[in-house]
Amino acid sequence: MIESGKLDDARKFHARMRSGGVLFGAVLESVLINALMRSGRSSEAFLVFGGMNDRNVVTWTSMISGCVHNGRPEMAFPLLVEMMESGVPPNDFSFNSTLQACAAMSALGQGMQVHSLVIRSGLEDDTRIGNCLIDFYSRCGSVDEPVLVFDSIPDPDVVSFTSLISGFCKNRLFDSAAGAFVDLIRCGVNPNEHTIATILMACHHLLGKQIHGYMIKAGVQRNLYASSALIEFYSRNDCYSEAWEVFSKLEETKSVVTWSSMISCCLRDGREEDALRVFYEMISSETQPNEYTFATLIGACGNHTDLLPLGRQLHGSTIKLGFSSDSRICNALITMYARNSAIKDSETLFDKSATPDVVSWSGVISGYFQNGFPERSVSFLCRMHRRGLTPNEYGFSSAISSCGNLSLLDQGRQLHSLALKTGCDLNLCVGNALISMYSKCGCVDAAKSAFDAMAARDTASWNSLIHGYAHAGRGTEALQVFDEMRNPAVPDGTTFVAVLSACSHAGHADRALEHLKTMQRRHGVAPSAAHYACAVDALGRSGKLLEAARVIGEMPFEADCLAWKTLLAACRRHGSVELGELAARRVMEMEPKDSASYVLLSNLHAARGEWEEVRRMRRMMEDRGVRKEAAWSWIEVGNQVHAFVSTDKSHPSTEVIYRRLEELNAQMREEGYAPALVPSAYEW
Repeated sequence: MIESGKLDDARKFHARMRSGGVLFGAVLESVLINALMRSGRSSEAFLVFGGMNDRNVVTWTSMISGCVHNGRPEMAFPLLVEMMESGVPPNDFSFNSTLQACAAMSALGQGMQVHSLVIRSGLEDDTRIGNCLIDFYSRCGSVDEPVLVFDSIPDPDVVSFTSLISGFCKNRLFDSAAGAFVDLIRCGVNPNEHTIATILMACHHLLGKQIHGYMIKAGVQRNLYASSALIEFYSRNDCYSEAWEVFSKLEETKSVVTWSSMISCCLRDGREEDALRVFYEMISSETQPNEYTFATLIGACGNHTDLLPLGRQLHGSTIKLGFSSDSRICNALITMYARNSAIKDSETLFDKSATPDVVSWSGVISGYFQNGFPERSVSFLCRMHRRGLTPNEYGFSSAISSCGNLSLLDQGRQLHSLALKTGCDLNLCVGNALISMYSKCGCVDAAKSAFDAMAARDTASWNSLIHGYAHAGRGTEALQVFDEMRNPAVPDGTTFVAVLSACSHAGHADRALEHLKTMQRRHGVAPSAAHYACAVDALGRSGKLLEAARVIGEMPFEADCLAWKTLLAACRRHGSVELGELAARRVMEMEPKDSASYVLLSNLHAARGEWEEVRRMRRMMEDRGVRKEAAWSWIEVGNQVHAFVSTDKSHPSTEVIYRRLEELNAQMREEGYAPALVPSAYEW
């Protein structure tokens, strides 16, 4: 019955005969157990096993092996122990299956006990057991033991070498993996497609080219498994043309893995159109994409807003093909929608996910931050933590950056503490977020401490610290950090925005001009409109208004609104009406609906007592329909942010707040403080 595929009939017949007192014996019942395990019916196999009076080594081994193949590896070692206690000695198949189970659970202690039993049983020279031991130790993260086991094998075969190479790759010992491959060739052992695919994951470019040559000589170039690995190798080494040549020569023998590898290669090389063309050819060849194919393409759609419609089509295809519940695809869709400002779609997908993982949570947290919802980003990370999940570096960096945007210092410190506990504080993007958060919250010394604690720093790390010092008015320290930066890191455009801003705050107008003139020659960074605006600000703060105007006139491109607005603010500060009116006219021409130019020029006239001009500016704003939006301020009290505007009376504690303000004003007057009031005709 079993050989003819009638497993249900065999199971019923066995149950009926057993109830009638018929004993089948260990051999037949072992065959039934093995068939049930292979069919994924492990619970029924355990029922048959439990009712057996006589069990031999095949019975026990079928149970151990079946548990491994049915996702129940934790049952394997107890079965081996029970097998030995029953007086049945394990054979090589029993040990191999148990070692596979220990490897699946990374149960190093149990596996070492099995290794000891192997030696006691006199099977330590068995090549198959040796290969399983190499794989077991490698998957448990051991480095020396696989080599010792390999050296103890009397006659290692291609599987032995492949297991050792794979183990080295798993533990990122790529030089050792390459050395083992060279030893394999020297020993006269012919590598198979699995050996080649494994070593291509680890080798450098020259060795990979040599392996490609060996594949051509050995006639395995068109092996799908090895060719897919070769395409991935060339892709990883930025050799697009070589990868395409390998792919093209496969002709009609391409598999879904090969197609997917080529699509991934196109995307890695920035060839989105080629990736889509390969995908359409794949569909035309009647090769059905798998989860990896969809996840790769959907991820690419998240990097380009114009590909969102295609991303939606791919989403629909995953639903039709039944892939929508796959975690990789779900996470790719969450990220794609978030990056394309479709945060509602991202939320919907997350809510529909049965078991969202860390990547799912982090995708939504990052999406909220990227789409201007910092409060939700922080709240979502806290919710994730309450569910018992540990955020990854992307979740931490987005939530910590959100705290910086909201000036939530206490909340940011709590997230910093959580990152310390989980070890994520050492991650580069988390460290950069901490520097930025503390700087925006006005704690530059804490930002410097976070900077000093980083194991590795990139240009963004230095930029964040320089910006922090500059915005805190500590320009001299910002410039000192820039001087330290130029050796280990390469300044970019953002660096010079921070440096020029620091010069402005420190009163170093001449030094700002020097940086502006030399940044391209010394560092290869061409000045942008933002850099010129910073230089104008530095000159304006120093009262050098004519020089500031000259910088605007000498810009290699037409000055934008920011440069003229910066000059206007400087004119307001130093009372230069004529130049201020010129700057205001240019701003109004570029952005007639922007209220800043009207308000700054009006205040400039008000400071000089020119009230008719103030009224004229007000009428101009009314005629043009320009409205000044009230500026908001906020303060954090007891982990809650309170936002307010000037003369705001919407807060529940308004009476208490204003009473306290009156008390403070009275106290200041008693102590002789006289505020410098600038008269204004209107409340802006």
